[in-house]
Amino acid sequence: MNFVTPTLAIAGLIAVALPIIIHLLSRRRKRPIEWAAMRFLLEAFHKHRRRLQIEQLILLAVRCLILALLGAALARPILNTPDVLDLGGSRAVFLVIDNGLASGLTDAQGQVALDKTIKQAAKIIESLGPGDSVGLITAARPARGLIVPPSSDHAAVLNVIRKLTPLQAPTDLASAAVTLRLALKDIAKDRERAVVYLLSEFRLGSASLDITLPSALADFGENVTLLTAPAADEMIGNVQVQSIEPRRGLILTTTAEGSQQVTVRLARSGSELSTGTTQVRLAGEGLPIIEPKTVKWDAGQATAAVDFMVNFTGQLERSVALSATIDNDALNGDNQRSTVILTRSKIRTLLVDRRSFALDPGLDRLGTGEWIRRALEPSDQSPIDVVEADPAALDGPDVRGIDAVILARPDLLDDRSWLVLRKFVDGGGVLLVTPPTQVNVHQWTNTFTKVMGLPWRINLEPVAPDDALTLDDEQPPSELLRMLSGELDALTEPILVNRMLALDIDTSQTQQILVLSDGSPLLVMGTPQQQQDIDQDVTPAVVGGMVIYLAAAVDLNWTNLPTKPLMVPLFHELIRQGVGMARASQRFSVGERPALGLGASATNIVGPDGAILAIGLDGRPHEPLGKAGFYEVVDSARHRISTLAVNIDPQSGKSDTQRQSAVSDWLAKSGPWKLFDADKPAAALASIDTPSPIVGILLAAVLLLAVLETALARWFSHAKISSKPIELPGLNVSGALIGGSGGEIR
Repeated sequence: MNFVTPTLAIAGLIAVALPIIIHLLSRRRKRPIEWAAMRFLLEAFHKHRRRLQIEQLILLAVRCLILALLGAALARPILNTPDVLDLGGSRAVFLVIDNGLASGLTDAQGQVALDKTIKQAAKIIESLGPGDSVGLITAARPARGLIVPPSSDHAAVLNVIRKLTPLQAPTDLASAAVTLRLALKDIAKDRERAVVYLLSEFRLGSASLDITLPSALADFGENVTLLTAPAADEMIGNVQVQSIEPRRGLILTTTAEGSQQVTVRLARSGSELSTGTTQVRLAGEGLPIIEPKTVKWDAGQATAAVDFMVNFTGQLERSVALSATIDNDALNGDNQRSTVILTRSKIRTLLVDRRSFALDPGLDRLGTGEWIRRALEPSDQSPIDVVEADPAALDGPDVRGIDAVILARPDLLDDRSWLVLRKFVDGGGVLLVTPPTQVNVHQWTNTFTKVMGLPWRINLEPVAPDDALTLDDEQPPSELLRMLSGELDALTEPILVNRMLALDIDTSQTQQILVLSDGSPLLVMGTPQQQQDIDQDVTPAVVGGMVIYLAAAVDLNWTNLPTKPLMVPLFHELIRQGVGMARASQRFSVGERPALGLGASATNIVGPDGAILAIGLDGRPHEPLGKAGFYEVVDSARHRISTLAVNIDPQSGKSDTQRQSAVSDWLAKSGPWKLFDADKPAAALASIDTPSPIVGILLAAVLLLAVLETALARWFSHAKISSKPIELPGLNVSGALIGGSGGEIR
């Protein structure tokens, strides 16, 4: 047995010496005083001396025992073998259960990984004593403390655990560790012993060893024991739909592009990748029946792509929900993926520029806005419809129903107009900004980057190199110009740039589209960022539109781009592909609370199972998106505003096993985890020191001994009045004699 507070136990032992010292001091011999009847009293004292000594020793022992037991109780003893008293321990046992997507993996015997975890949890709970409490934390994103603080109702906790099912959200062990730490802090305040069980198979989909776990559990010391399940070693094959990639995210049904190619990509994991087949089916609401296709896997082949031709003719002005599905396998949660493809008869574009009233200006007198309008509307059959707005009076109604905004005079916008454009971009719009030629000092750049939340630093004054710059021979790959990739080298070769409003960018948050020969970016694209949210289940970045910046004004004094063949296809692709990427390819994942950016009119989301989620004032759903599929965003009158495609994270469905040593090293960064036997999970509890209820027993014993000491002290004092005569040898005295420590003389 040891003590939580050994110093109090030592103090109790030292206090035992106090009654002994008092007893020894009271035995010091005193100077006798002779008086007449002294001889008779001494004879009576010697007659009862043996009994008086025994009584004093009994009182001394009781008093010493009271102090010793009181000190031991205050020191909180811990028994290494609580079964001695058969009263159970007093532990807080936390179960951290992996119920993410990978926990739905089925092995060769037909057992689901989560079911095996639940059986382990049941064995642990059934082995606990009545004084133990149980807490439950689930690790699927967002990690939740379902039973925190822990409960002593073991049956109720077990009932909650048995109702757990694999979710489609990824496992987030990092967030689960933070949730666990907060729960353990409350336990530590009461100095209660805690035991943590981490129950997971640690497959690649559940535990990405590239993500560093927070060191949230390393400083609790010996008062917390961390136990983890061993990593799974059984190889289980799994095929998943990784992506649906339409050739264009926006289909113009009035052109010859009514039929489009859609590519479905598959991936295999977790097995030796033997030969086999997988059937792929593609379907969309309102589309003609699409014949399924079969993928024949070669030995060792991990990925495959299947191309479908989809006829979108007749789908005017709507969002087409498209889903790809494969056969059921060991993990059904990742066998389907969805996307939304926009169909348009025309793309509505707003040009924000000061209107020119010149009848027929020469080419050298055309401004930026006029060059861009000519490029977007080269003929009456152009699929892009351009309308204009004055920058000094730009307001919300101007951007209503607009797909893209081209800002040729950013210097004329006020703060309110910038906020209008920010809301437009957050709602999935495309904003293209070019420098104005009418000013020399471009003070608008700071407002632009700040309002849009872009990590760009744009110069206040344009720079003019000594020699005109050309475009680099090798341009970075860009989804925006993917359709021009085969001709891009020839189109960019004659381009010269004489002047530009240069910028520095954060390449981690910005995509370069066109680069000059000196390495500086000419055309870049970025996504506005919002402030980081404290909530762990919130997606910080806006999953909305995009901002494109062209560093050279579309003016012949800045560049010869307006007169070259690249001009028309460049602006058409920036607008068309940009709108398709921003609106139709928004990526929403299960388990997140994304910023939808759809404005105040969007009040609710209707899930694939009919469940209704309210949208808060911050533009996020109140609850995380819990299932994959299509969600309808509606207004207060239940009119549909938009359709969202929500999918699982492909990484979370990977069934590959991981080496135990690698998993142990990864977990060690968050705390001192120890492996337990998967077949006997409760066996680890037997070797753990647990607080015993002996503290209460000791305090009860102290109380009983205090009562006994009072009674004995009274009894042994013989302090009572006797009506009998005092019989002394040769003396017969009637009356009362008050006995002291020497007792009553008879």
